[in-house]
Amino acid sequence: MSNNNELVLKPISALLNESFYIPAYQRGYRWTERQVTELLNDIKEFQQQAEEGSRDAFYCLQPIVVKKYNDSWELVDGQQRLTTIFIILTCLKEVAALFGLGRYKLSYETRDNSAAFLEDIKTELSNENIDFFHISQAKQAIEQWLAKQDPTYKVKFLQTLLNSDEMGKNVKIIWYEIGQSENATAVFTRLNIGKIPLVNAELVKALFLKSSNFSKSHDAKHLQQLSIAQEWDTIEKRLQDDAFWYFISNNSYKTNRIELVLNLAAKDLCTEGIQQNDPLKTFLQFNQLFTGQNKGITTEWLKIKQCYMTLEEWYNDRALFHLIGYLITQNMSINELFLLHKQSSSKLAFKKALILKIFNPLFPSFSLDDLSLESVTETLIQLSYGRDRQKIQKILLLFNVASLLANSKTNSRFQFDRFKAEDWDIEHIRSVASDMPNSKDKQKVWLKNVVEYISDENTFEPNERSVSYIEEAQNIKRAAIELLECKLFDSVKFEIIFQKVIELYDPHSNEEVDDSIGNLTLLDSYTNRSYQNAVFPIKRFRIIALDKRATFVPLCTKNVFLKYYSKQVDKMLFWGAKDSQDHQQAISEMIYSFLGGKGVYL
Repeated sequence: MSNNNELVLKPISALLNESFYIPAYQRGYRWTERQVTELLNDIKEFQQQAEEGSRDAFYCLQPIVVKKYNDSWELVDGQQRLTTIFIILTCLKEVAALFGLGRYKLSYETRDNSAAFLEDIKTELSNENIDFFHISQAKQAIEQWLAKQDPTYKVKFLQTLLNSDEMGKNVKIIWYEIGQSENATAVFTRLNIGKIPLVNAELVKALFLKSSNFSKSHDAKHLQQLSIAQEWDTIEKRLQDDAFWYFISNNSYKTNRIELVLNLAAKDLCTEGIQQNDPLKTFLQFNQLFTGQNKGITTEWLKIKQCYMTLEEWYNDRALFHLIGYLITQNMSINELFLLHKQSSSKLAFKKALILKIFNPLFPSFSLDDLSLESVTETLIQLSYGRDRQKIQKILLLFNVASLLANSKTNSRFQFDRFKAEDWDIEHIRSVASDMPNSKDKQKVWLKNVVEYISDENTFEPNERSVSYIEEAQNIKRAAIELLECKLFDSVKFEIIFQKVIELYDPHSNEEVDDSIGNLTLLDSYTNRSYQNAVFPIKRFRIIALDKRATFVPLCTKNVFLKYYSKQVDKMLFWGAKDSQDHQQAISEMIYSFLGGKGVYL
């Protein structure tokens, strides 16, 4: 008996002479009518698609995990699938008998009656226990499904289900045999607490560590297995670093992140006979590669390491990190990036190709070679909040990425991991005055923001505020506190306070609503909602407070509220048309410099 885990694909026909033992730790049969019908439909769909296809095509069931138990197999995981196939064979046993085919054996440690019931399913006994009920329901679902098919379809379906590999176009199962030293109960618990299924990553790892895939002596084989296992763990640990992961992915997977690398390495492997939408496609590709050939384990493992090392190289190159990280946020696939890398003659050519990928969707009317600052400015001026929100969000994100990349004297990087942890809005820097909060809850939040802002240190600013200004601010604060403490909230009084705040803190409120990109910035949705259309100084106060707490605030959002882009900074607590124009010009200049290669290869 082997102490090594073994992994193979087996046709269902290869199981017919086997016996399976279902231990006490397994629950009873629980598949629903829907699950049974979905399996039947999937096999039928495969059978129809495979009629004109390759003989090597097969439908792959999810893994069963087994351990040798005397003359049978302890079924560690996969009882539901194997029992369903058994019930299907029971419903087709008369047809199977014509071909001299039987069924495998199922026995139970604590459910002796279940084995006998499965051999001869009598639905009138279905109420005797819960196992009998679900088994009977499954049988009825199968019989009803078969009754809807053509009278001759039973033969065709049975052939698909039980064809040997020589006949082809069959159903296979992933057979995962754990070694004798493995604790079956512990394996079952890991797979079933939280319903953690065997996935591509685990199955591919088992393939690469499979003893029979190595032709060397025992000691050399062990060293090679150990080396692959250690390198595998190193890659997995690196991918668990969110800063690295969210640079190359938008998916919030917490585990099995190595599948991204495996998928990259498998993209050119043969897919003949494998369904494109099979969730275990990557495993099946590697399994097919290692079957019936000179194993090539070392060569294939090297390809996986090369894929990973390419990602690591991109991450460590500051320019590539920002270019690729931005494109990933715009849903460019990692496969597309690898293809672009392969087609590029040098790293410089690759960077230029990446800039072109960024440029084309943002400036479709221009050629990158002929781009001028004026054409960038012209494009940005034409953007409007109501019409171009998606494009504005892309440009504001690029503005942040380009601003960090432009400074070659810092190692600061855009935090794609923290950016992707939030939902993002584009927000007016100076709010639309007419958008007074309309519900009492929102009005209360708005007032609380005002009260929080009007404190001694926030109110006193000698270069900007007179004594009368400070007194008016304190009067507003007192009125807001009184209104918030009232048992019955008075919306009329709120409107009076609202107008006083606008008059005091937003003297430009009578100007036409500014929906240009110069009056817009990126804000996380939670912060944006919490403002409830607050005036500029309150927004500024909140952004500074977030930054003090080390909450992620995009660089350019912080810079806007600190008025870094404004050429006149004598009024730090007001935002007007000139500030918006200066901000828009800063965006234009930064985007133009970036597209010209500043920080990338200059």
